[in-house]
Amino acid sequence: MRMRTLGKTGISVSEIGFGTGGISRLMVGDDHEAQLRAVRGALDGGVNFFDTAMGYGSGKSEANLGAALKRLGAEVVLTTKIRLTAEEREAPEEAVVASVEKSLERLGRPQVDLIQIHNYVAPGRDWPVGEVVFDLHDIYGVGGVLDGFMELRDRGLVRFFGFTGVGHPAALAEMIDSGEFHTVQAYFNLLNPSAAYPVPEGFSAVDYGLLIERAASIGMGVLAIRALALGALTAEPNLLGFLDARPPVLSLGSEYDEDVARAEKLAFLVREDCTLAQAALRFVLMRDEVSCALVGFSGEEQLAEALSCVGAGPLTEGEVQRLKHIWENDFA
Repeated sequence: MRMRTLGKTGISVSEIGFGTGGISRLMVGDDHEAQLRAVRGALDGGVNFFDTAMGYGSGKSEANLGAALKRLGAEVVLTTKIRLTAEEREAPEEAVVASVEKSLERLGRPQVDLIQIHNYVAPGRDWPVGEVVFDLHDIYGVGGVLDGFMELRDRGLVRFFGFTGVGHPAALAEMIDSGEFHTVQAYFNLLNPSAAYPVPEGFSAVDYGLLIERAASIGMGVLAIRALALGALTAEPNLLGFLDARPPVLSLGSEYDEDVARAEKLAFLVREDCTLAQAALRFVLMRDEVSCALVGFSGEEQLAEALSCVGAGPLTEGEVQRLKHIWENDFA
């Protein structure tokens, strides 16, 4: 496993991180032996960064991950997240503290290394996602989210602060520029590369305006999320079981069915020795600014495929140029 530094935290993290979201199902299910095997396999492969959230399976992910780590006696870099309801958003400091206290109980740990905001952020709470959206005042105002984070840090319950970079790009840029956060989870993949590569005006997905470069320039650690676009960038797009219902949209313009169609344009990346998923992870890891690529695993096969990308090298210059042409034409 290759290690990278998580920005100004100074923490050394594995290039591949273990994501435990509900979409991949493993860590929110009840097969505790399968969970144990996957966590052990990740640790054996050199993975030391584990990401969870109170909202994954209504706390089941935290409880299951905590139990597996305890059984294995593993010391890892651990992060969880807060996602406030509309009611909790009206008193965010109190809600944040209560949320993290419950997360620590489920994890069975006295502290997490990183706590992250997992709500969308947009001016005036106006972002068309059907989810609870934060205005910057909800974060920075007196009694806001940041005050809650600071209280948790003062009590020794968390070490560093981060946020998921989804919502209005201008608001996300302001959060980065504030210097208050140590990490950002950047939405970044072959189908929406705008966090690290220019895209044309009118691009059909959210233009994150080189967010990765902006964050890295001030020493923030960058965690790349949705590298496989919920499975759209795999050999079998329905691998995760999305047969009856489409998964929720995290980033506008990146709806699952549309991403599957866009991914058909990338067949040239597949070779005998490289699957589409491996090409997608190699693409993310090409950027030195990325501290860690977070991947959700359904089982040991997906874990092995992801770990095989460590040290596999970048895509070729010819492949990158062809990608840029596809992006410039918005996959038309």
